[in-house]
Amino acid sequence: MSLSKELLNRLVCAKYIFRKGAEILERGEPFASGISIIHFQDAAEIVLRVIAEKFHCSIKENSAFNQIMDAIDRIDNRRLTHRSALNQLNKARVNFKHFGLEPRFEDTKKIKNDLEGFLPNSLRTFLDIDYDSISLISLIGHTRTENFLKKAESLIAQGRYSESIAETAIAFTIFCSNSLTTIHSYRRNPFQQFGDSKLERWAEHIEDAVLNHQDQLNFIVHGINLSDYTRFQNYTPVVHFSDAGTYEVIHGVSGEPIDPTRDIAIFCLRFATDAIFLIKNNRLPSVYPMQEPERRFKVLKRSPIIVWPSKDIEIIRYAEVGETLLARSEKYDTPEYIAIIQNGDDAFVQRIGLTSSD
Repeated sequence: MSLSKELLNRLVCAKYIFRKGAEILERGEPFASGISIIHFQDAAEIVLRVIAEKFHCSIKENSAFNQIMDAIDRIDNRRLTHRSALNQLNKARVNFKHFGLEPRFEDTKKIKNDLEGFLPNSLRTFLDIDYDSISLISLIGHTRTENFLKKAESLIAQGRYSESIAETAIAFTIFCSNSLTTIHSYRRNPFQQFGDSKLERWAEHIEDAVLNHQDQLNFIVHGINLSDYTRFQNYTPVVHFSDAGTYEVIHGVSGEPIDPTRDIAIFCLRFATDAIFLIKNNRLPSVYPMQEPERRFKVLKRSPIIVWPSKDIEIIRYAEVGETLLARSEKYDTPEYIAIIQNGDDAFVQRIGLTSSD
């Protein structure tokens, strides 16, 4: 069953709200159980209203939770599952929201587990949609990262699991390089200047260990499970980035990609997506705030925004006519391209399609 873009976006919203509720519950902060219940009920009601709207059920804008469920059950011989759990959810939400009576953690955990059954079942039964196929990738807000994750999703659907894992690894490395603190190369390995190969190799080993520990500390600070990250590393190739932002993928010792299963590819995609949301939500202020853009350009014709002018051009997105682009200093330009800022990263657009709007 096909859904309009608006209804699909509402299902994306419901899934995100449910996951936020689950995160709040697991953190165990003050009133976590009650706040999670509100998130869970909002997510469930969004799904119910999408189903009701799809089948043109006769409900009012302010219809009660149970009235929406009753209207859906009258569609045909199909019935909603987990009615008892949904009633418990609604009662717990009313008690907390209106009377400040917080449910027990164990009860909220049970409701969460019930919703993990209700949400997929309802979407499959009434809308013929796989809950796992509802992607949160578009909520990341970093276009280049989203591009590679969407490729990874598409490749899983095509059964090309090794390629999917490589795309996921690229996406995760892109986002981390954009969002996590790193040790800049000019601060590393000061022994290169002495021309002693043994001393230099020793320094390189120390450098690798320091960088590895820094990665782990970064992930701990952002709430990422190191066990899952280690598993992710075991499945994914190494991705190296150049100063220009281009990348190279290295597949293990043999140089050949592994032959993974669908489950492994799905794990890698889910880990990367979940970790990216954690990094995004727990991001610390930058030690080196970005300077204000020095120039602005208006787009005269639809033009590709690229990572770097090269033979194999990677298009991040297209700049649309009338859009204003923020640009770096002139010293970063090339004869044919203007250096702009895209999601906080450097990128390039051909001069021919731009005009200065300073």
